Amino acid sequence: MTTDGVRQLLQTAPFVPFTIFLSANKSYRVEHPDFAFISKGGGVMALNLEGDAIALIDLMLATHIETHPPASTATPA
Repeated sequence: MTTDGVRQLLQTAPFVPFTIFLSANKSYRVEHPDFAFISKGGGVMALNLEGDAIALIDLMLATHIETHPPASTATPA
């Protein structure tokens, strides 16, 4: 996965949530584009987690990405 691919996912409208998987058997779910930031150089993504926690992700370690359908806002009849 390239940095440009991640940038494209963050800029897609409407946004589609995704999970980024790393080579160290870690994964991070991105629920909203406002919660992620790619560094100017493109090598690092900062992701806002629960509370005040932040994950710094080396995008060179990303193995793949899975997209998820957006949460439904419809109310059942």
